[in-house]
Amino acid sequence: MIPGKESLYSEKKKDAKFDCDPDIARRLLKNPSASVEGEISGSACKINIVSPCYVELISQHYGEQLLHDLNYYHDQLKIPILFSHFGLCIDFFEPTELHLHGEDMVLPDAIKALLKNFGAVILRNAYLDSSVRDMGHRNRFPQLNFHVDRIPSQVSYYSVYTRNPFDEEQRQPRTSSTLFIPMLVAYLQALSEGKTSLLSDEGLINNVMLFDEDSVKPVLNTVAVEHAWNQPVGTGEISIINNCNMMHASYYPNPYNKGYRIGVRYLA
Repeated sequence: MIPGKESLYSEKKKDAKFDCDPDIARRLLKNPSASVEGEISGSACKINIVSPCYVELISQHYGEQLLHDLNYYHDQLKIPILFSHFGLCIDFFEPTELHLHGEDMVLPDAIKALLKNFGAVILRNAYLDSSVRDMGHRNRFPQLNFHVDRIPSQVSYYSVYTRNPFDEEQRQPRTSSTLFIPMLVAYLQALSEGKTSLLSDEGLINNVMLFDEDSVKPVLNTVAVEHAWNQPVGTGEISIINNCNMMHASYYPNPYNKGYRIGVRYLA
């Protein structure tokens, strides 16, 4: 904890679980390219979709010959279908404490609903409440190694990544980011790179190297949603995915400066 910082953040302390007005999602889906303002858990924020019209974007990127039949990938290969719009970014106007879970390690239904619609949720200027803030572990993922943290048979298949603004190391902006892609995009990218040996009749394995330092840059926040962890000093940040339909990897713009380990925990 940074001396003198606790009083700054404690004003926004929340005792209730994460709450989101369903109308926010409806407004976003009505005009996916525009941001909306509203309240989440009683705190004002701006919300936007990172990569709107995602199916059309992926079709343009990989070509119709690869994205020929979404139902085939879903029904025959059992790969989850794409999101219509990918990635949700929530920027709070003031530092905001969120209660995303208790000792039960269960994610609120409101977050699960957002993940079902948008695949990945990024919250900026937000941090976990003190009762659970130091749970979990810290990790630094290999460069562009897309993988899953959990498998569907495990109850806690949601991953939550955190930057703790009270931690002396994590209060600094990070020099590396986290990338998120749907499993179907990982499959298509592996096909486009000729990595057919990594593919099976039941779809992609759970761990694969994709893209490279040059090819990844054009897909940031289009094909892949990036959590850059680059908000100003003393800013909390959180991102959440469902490992049943998403893969993630680290991206180091400077491979010699990989940044600190980010917080990781798994929720049901």
